[in-house]
Amino acid sequence: MADAIKLTEKSKEVFDYVKANGGRVSIDELVQHTGRTARSVNANVTDLCNEKKGLCIREKVEVDGEEKPVTYVCLTEAGKAFVAE
Repeated sequence: MADAIKLTEKSKEVFDYVKANGGRVSIDELVQHTGRTARSVNANVTDLCNEKKGLCIREKVEVDGEEKPVTYVCLTEAGKAFVAE
């Protein structure tokens, strides 16, 4: 399955950053790294999280002092395997 997965340039940038930074990165950190809008980054995360690819999941975490939960992008087992190839 992994060999059939194709990533756009921007989705690959997001995936590679998550991979290189421990497999768990906040959306805010991805926005800062890419210099793109949260909407643009979220579109790439949606692409990586879709059923066919299944490389990542979103994880919402309540953080003291934050008004709303912080959303993290985390590699799935499939994403970790894709990294290894």
